[in-house]
Amino acid sequence: YRPGDSVKLVRNPDYWKPGMPYLDGIDYKIIPSSATRTLAFVAGQFDMTFPGDASATVTKDIMAQAPKSVCEAVPNNVTQVLLLNHKSPVLQDAKVRRAISLALDRTAFVQAQQGYGRLGGVMMSPPHGVWGLTPEQLATVPGYGKDIEKNRAEARKLMEEAGFGPAKKLKLTYIVRQSSPQYMQGASIVADQLRTIYVDGEIEQKEYSIFTGMIMKGAYSLAFHTTGAAVDDPDVVYYENYMCASQRNYTKYCSKEIETKIDEQSATIDAAKRKQLVQQIDLALQQDIARPTLYHTLSGTCWQPYVKGFLRAINGIYSHNRMEQVWLDK
Repeated sequence: YRPGDSVKLVRNPDYWKPGMPYLDGIDYKIIPSSATRTLAFVAGQFDMTFPGDASATVTKDIMAQAPKSVCEAVPNNVTQVLLLNHKSPVLQDAKVRRAISLALDRTAFVQAQQGYGRLGGVMMSPPHGVWGLTPEQLATVPGYGKDIEKNRAEARKLMEEAGFGPAKKLKLTYIVRQSSPQYMQGASIVADQLRTIYVDGEIEQKEYSIFTGMIMKGAYSLAFHTTGAAVDDPDVVYYENYMCASQRNYTKYCSKEIETKIDEQSATIDAAKRKQLVQQIDLALQQDIARPTLYHTLSGTCWQPYVKGFLRAINGIYSHNRMEQVWLDK
């Protein structure tokens, strides 16, 4: 590992699968700029982009400049969320939290992803996700209804009941990590939408380590963030993000009733009954505005036509990085 430059891996001669991996090594170059990474790939300096790194815009640029490239976008079990600090005095008001969720137009977020976004709740949406809410179930969640203006009218009423209005706007700061333009785009859409319900917010970009420290300590009001899971399983998602004592419970949301239900679904052997419990928890978390889901993402990867054997997972962001069957047809 050379800080700021590269991470180099070499073939494990004692790998547990005989004859694999096929590659002698992998050289990961560290290039902070997305535009520079794209240009370097198009120029043939790299065999492939980092798995999941190619956004819709990047993929279009690559296909336009290097049409022989192979690009693929798949669901990756990652959600973009709005973190609301439940310990923040103003956000402890259930009316304010519900108003915020009602004001968010999830469809607009999906459309902004140019085909790389999908609607969903906490768990990964079907058909790729096993446990996620159906479109009919999502329609019952605050902020998922198609009549956005009706939702926002209800949201403004709630905000007025909480003491806010045109003459007294709620001033909040959104923090967002600097690592990718998509986070700034998402935070900007949130800020624009919440202005319709008297929320006057400013966006502050933070270096990733500082951003992470702030959300772990609860030193924020609102944050645009990503929630990723290693695999599409309720235990991974629920225990990590919604149990009161979890370090990854960034919103500080805490419900003993929800914790009991999470334990119940984990101990349920019957798959159909467990799915029913999982979806009940998902809906309850959405109704509590625990951690509003904005959209589920698809992530793209591009590789040169001579790269063979690369297979991406469709239900996680980590399970396709082994590279054991990848080889170069040069």
